[in-house]
Amino acid sequence: MGGGFSNIMNVKISEDSVTFKITEEEMKHLLTGSALEKKTFIGQSDFVMVIDPNSHESFEDYKEAPLKLILDRAESCLMLCTTVDEIKKLSEMGKSREGLSAHIGGIDIFLQVDVRKDSRPRQDR
Repeated sequence: MGGGFSNIMNVKISEDSVTFKITEEEMKHLLTGSALEKKTFIGQSDFVMVIDPNSHESFEDYKEAPLKLILDRAESCLMLCTTVDEIKKLSEMGKSREGLSAHIGGIDIFLQVDVRKDSRPRQDR
């Protein structure tokens, strides 16, 4: 895993949704096929939040189950499984509060670019 933007991505977890909010630069990083991660220390172990645009290489069910919770003693991980093609869709939609979304197993999952720092123009609908 890993990426040069490890502390900018924002992940909001609520009872019925998980939102991954990234910067325009982080979106460009994901377009290269590289994963993004943010690590925080909780209790006695690290909790890592990851967006992986190459999850198809590790998980056959990446489309059916795009949100993974991987628990380990040393490090637990919340992973958003996606593809470079999905990141391209996000990029091509221009400046938008909507971003990409999915509803899986009663949970809404969002991937958004932070519009406050997004230099891309809004796309006409």
